[in-house]
Formats: sequence, C-alpha cells, structure tokens
Amino acid sequence: MGRDPLIAAVDIGGTKVAVACVSGDMEVQALRLAPTATESAEACFERLCEEVEAVIADVGPVAAIGVGTASMVDYPSGRIVESTHLPLRDFALRDELRRRFELPVAIDNDATVACIAEHRFGAGRGTRDMLMLTLGTGIGGGIIAAGQPYRGFSGAAGELGHMVIEVDGPPCSGSCPGRGCLEALVSGSVLDRRAEALAAAGSDRALAEAAVAGETVDGVLLTRLARAGDPAAVAVYEEVGALLGIGIVNLVNIFNPELVVVGGSVSEAGDLLLEPARRAVARKALVPQRDQVRILAAQFRAHAGVIGAAALAYTELLESG
Repeated sequence: MGRDPLIAAVDIGGTKVAVACVSGDMEVQALRLAPTATESAEACFERLCEEVEAVIADVGPVAAIGVGTASMVDYPSGRIVESTHLPLRDFALRDELRRRFELPVAIDNDATVACIAEHRFGAGRGTRDMLMLTLGTGIGGGIIAAGQPYRGFSGAAGELGHMVIEVDGPPCSGSCPGRGCLEALVSGSVLDRRAEALAAAGSDRALAEAAVAGETVDGVLLTRLARAGDPAAVAVYEEVGALLGIGIVNLVNIFNPELVVVGGSVSEAGDLLLEPARRAVARKALVPQRDQVRILAAQFRAHAGVIGAAALAYTELLESG
C-alpha cells in the first residue's frame, strides 16, 4: 500500500480521546491526545471535533474519518447505542461527523476496530477465524469469522469482557448489571486495585515502599515489579492470567478460532499474563480446539486505537470504494 490517502483516525476512550492522521500503510502522523469530555454527549462530540480539526490543520486534507469508540455501536447506521464509560447514548455520531466535516465516516466499537487492524495488518494476518480481547480499563472484544468482522444482529456482538466467569463474583463496572464478568476479574482496573490492596496491607515490601515514596501504586507498577521477579506481583499475574485463560477457554470452545489476540494496556505484561492463560486453555479447553488455537499478544500497542480506527475506514470506505 502507498502512503496515501490519509485517514483521520479517532479513538474515543473512557479517559482520553486520541486523534491522528494515518496513512494507508498504517503510519501514524500528528497524534494528539486530550481528556475525554464526560459531562455530556455534546461536550464529548465537540472535544473530538476540535482534535480532528487540529490534526487536519497540521497534516492537510484527509480522505475519510474512522472512529473506534468504547461503546456499543449500531454499525449500519453509525449510531452509538450505549456506552459503559462514556456519556454517549443513542447518539448519531456518524451523521454528526459527516455534517461537520463533509467526509465519509465509519464508526465501530473500539475492540472491533482493533481486531480489524490486527487481522489485516498485524498479528492475525492470514487467518480467517480469530478473536481479540482488549484489556484496559475494561475489556472489549472483536470477532473475525470467515475473514470478515462479525457484528451480530444489531451490531452489538463482541462484548467478550462481559461473559460471566464467577456467578457470585464482584460487580462489573459502569452500566453493566452483571457480577463476576471477565472484566470484573481481569481488567486494568482490577490490577490497580490489587496493587493498592497489597501496598495497604504491607504484605509486599516493594509495593509498600513505593507507596511511602509517593509513587503511583497501580497495575503499571505491579507489572514492573513482576518483571523484576517480585513474588507477590508474580502471584497476582498468575491468578489473573489463569482467570483470563478461563475466559479464553469459553471462547475457544464456542468459536473454535485459529487465533486469539490479546491487546490493550494490560497485555504489556506479556507472558506474565499469557502463559498462565495458555496453561488454562491447554488443561480445560475441548479437543480439537485447544490443540489448534494460538494465543498471541497484539502487534499494535502504543497506537492501537487510532490504527484500528484507520483500518476500519480503509477497509470499509476506501478499499471497498
């Protein structure tokens, strides 16, 4: 692929909006980050428009806009149906962006667009059936079936983080009414709480010392300590990775994918997280699925959100004409 055309790529997360221009070879240019405006849908929309305008002013004209959002999306209409972490509900985002910028626009769930990017340009190249889990503040999911994104009847398929792992487990986050969802047991928010609890209890010297020194005690610190071999931090990742593995067992048994890609900020822990998950799949998934599936870390990490949004626009708008 060449470098043109440029796509304005938007990643709307619960805490930040990332906007960039991305070329056809998925090179990120002029990346901008801004806090997500969460006080209202209108404020959230205006914030992302300001960032898109600024990026276009920096780089020049774009051919299309791609958007990934932490929301349930009715893909055919480009309407946001529901958002667990955003003030967007029943919001016609695609139409509003079309009117504002007079450009073709594609919008989908952020995990679905990340899955499209990994399938076409990343770890999943060459596969026909793959799944993706994005582990961040929450957990999103994407499905590629027979080489195409699977969105379900109303476009809301892929909420893989809301499968129930523990019937009487902890409450899930945001507007989810469930308990014991994968998201409530494995996400970045869970790792933050586990780190804080260990530091407060004084049961891990390194975490307690970090808290006394004024360091931020969170999942990032927990990952760093686990990589250095801290026993308590390693034990947390063994437990969390095994729970992730139970979720993947369910997905492998149901979907029989060639590949499960794990992305998002939590996946930065690498094999600390993925090896316990692989062991759980090897022990508990059905034959032949367990012997066929691969579990890999995502290729696109730092800029996964905007690359996913660009991949959506490229495959759904420009490539298809």
